[in-house]
Amino acid sequence: MSVDLAKAPHIVVVHGVQRGSGMNIELDETVCALVDRVLRQSHISEDYTVDQYVYEHKNDQHPTVRLAQFIARAISRGRPLAGRALSEAIDLAGDVVINARNSSTAGRIRAGLAERILSLHEQGHRVLLLGHSLGSVYALQTLNELMAQESLFAGDDRRLWAVQGLVTLGSPLGLDIEMPGMQVFPKVKIAPVPSNVERLPWHNFYSLHDPVVSGRVFGTRVEVDGSDGPVEARYRDATDQAGWLLHGHVVNSGVKWLLAHTAYWKDPTIGVRLVSMLWG
Repeated sequence: MSVDLAKAPHIVVVHGVQRGSGMNIELDETVCALVDRVLRQSHISEDYTVDQYVYEHKNDQHPTVRLAQFIARAISRGRPLAGRALSEAIDLAGDVVINARNSSTAGRIRAGLAERILSLHEQGHRVLLLGHSLGSVYALQTLNELMAQESLFAGDDRRLWAVQGLVTLGSPLGLDIEMPGMQVFPKVKIAPVPSNVERLPWHNFYSLHDPVVSGRVFGTRVEVDGSDGPVEARYRDATDQAGWLLHGHVVNSGVKWLLAHTAYWKDPTIGVRLVSMLWG
């Protein structure tokens, strides 16, 4: 299926760990604000759509998470504040464990994202994939699963590709953390680009003080070499060999710790990069 360049491109956004059911996620509006600002400043008028992929409700249905939530309510009975804090901690940690163990729930999440991408591609839209935090892990995993299907990334004509590029924000993909019987963020196998001419762009934005990027609980500054951070260090060789173009971008948000992890949505350089990838 060839994309129609006359049709509006779509940015598919995948969120990170969330509390609750994910009903209040409004990343489509957030990304639109970043892109619209750049278009206005450049005096450009373009049509596009931001399509957010919400998967949190699938995590909440996982039996282990539901059992842990039940136990949390039981042991904190009569202490509502402690109960809420414990329940939210289980909710957030459960999201990570579900992905790390590659459970059936994680498989359904990736399948749903792939279905969304393929539906847009079959309608003739260009697709950019944007993932924040844990969403970047699902985005990279799903993209590589799609690339393994040769018909979706056919040769040198980029118009035949199901995804035109990947953008990740505050990604834990650079962390090599092991727990008993489990690697928390197992390294994703990078599928080769089926072309000797074209390359698949991957732009990774990270803050030096983001604890999700560095793995340092209190947000101690991560030391980097140039613009290459933990993700680039872990994936550079694999992406180079597979024909990807991996670019690292340091975000100077002026805040630290968890505030740095959510500050990406206010950084104008991300909007500039998205506009460049779509219309540059």
